[in-house]
Amino acid sequence: MLCRAMDETLKCKTCGNRVSMSDLKADKSGSGWICLNCYKNQHPNIYKPEKISKLKTVSVQPRLQKVKYHCGNCDYKFYKELSTADLEKIQNQKYSGKCPYCNLYSVKPEKDADTILKEVINDSSLRFNQRGDILDN
Repeated sequence: MLCRAMDETLKCKTCGNRVSMSDLKADKSGSGWICLNCYKNQHPNIYKPEKISKLKTVSVQPRLQKVKYHCGNCDYKFYKELSTADLEKIQNQKYSGKCPYCNLYSVKPEKDADTILKEVINDSSLRFNQRGDILDN
């Protein structure tokens, strides 16, 4: 009996066409049932016709990365977001501003372990073999 109810059709109040019950909606006044096409005409704001628009160019903003800073005076650590272009510029430079905690110009970018190891290996006063072991003179 339930299957039979889904197969039944009703007449649209506006256009008079017979429509399956699954395609019916209540009309604007709420006094009857209308088909989807008539419903779209009654509610144009809900069912706007899709327009084929030209592709819009999206401007790509530079990615921001957090850089960790460390104050040499008070050991305060903080983060600052920088773009990748700015990140390359400040690799080995001091922070241009003051420490937010002690208000002194003693802030440097904090280096991770990999960066420190690379700097030590590239140091000209030490000699390393291919495995990275220090060679005695």
